Amino acid sequence: MVFSLLLLASPLVHAAQSDNTTLGIEIIRAHFQGAGLVPYLMANFTPTALLTATYAGGGIVTPGQLLPKSRTQTAPNLTITPVNMTTLLNEKYTLVMVDAWAPGHTDPRGQICHWVVNGVTVQGTDMLPIASGFCVEQYRGPTPPSGSGPHRYVILLYAQQFPTISPPQGFHILNNNPGFCHLADYVKASNIGPLIAGTYFTVEEGVATFTPSPTSPVVTSTLLASGSSGPSASTTGSVAQHNGAFSSSGNYLTILLAPFLWLLAL
Repeated sequence: MVFSLLLLASPLVHAAQSDNTTLGIEIIRAHFQGAGLVPYLMANFTPTALLTATYAGGGIVTPGQLLPKSRTQTAPNLTITPVNMTTLLNEKYTLVMVDAWAPGHTDPRGQICHWVVNGVTVQGTDMLPIASGFCVEQYRGPTPPSGSGPHRYVILLYAQQFPTISPPQGFHILNNNPGFCHLADYVKASNIGPLIAGTYFTVEEGVATFTPSPTSPVVTSTLLASGSSGPSASTTGSVAQHNGAFSSSGNYLTILLAPFLWLLAL
């Protein structure tokens, strides 16, 4: 009987996890829109997986979270979770992290490249073992100039079209200082493949000497009501509800499984 109950509960667990991942993807999509990363950094953003970053000394970085510079000077741990939990993540991926500047600021030289790793693999787990790939650009922690506003540091994951990817001609291998590049041109020239996931955080030093462009916070209750239809212009409001959405999904899962857990305890 116990085995039968576990079999019944398993699809419910996977369904709840899938719903939670879908909601997380909708949240990050809305954040990329609201923060102006779309269309500044990319024409569109339609991820099929949820990318999370965790720096030492803190929990999972929420989209757009303001972090102290000191906490971001070593590379974060990354996880990747697809919407379909049965998907085997056994492909090759390219990881990129760029400084997309403060909202409203642009530089003709492009963005600053902080991290590029080709050939990243996922083996039997949702953890991204960065050491498995070929490091094109070593991780360099954020160092925004004082007074330059809240810089947006964007971490992106691309599914490689080919097992090996070479950097574009003229892109210096390792320690490319200061590391300017146009992300869109780099992706096109490298022929990397589709963008499947991303996240971002902000770091700011001092007080901004200019007024950054306004950004649109995200109301997750709107995303919950709209289901998986994707973010729209109405997905703005108080960003404080972000963590609550995952908490609500977790509570839902607990309620859903309570009868099975009660029967197992008998």
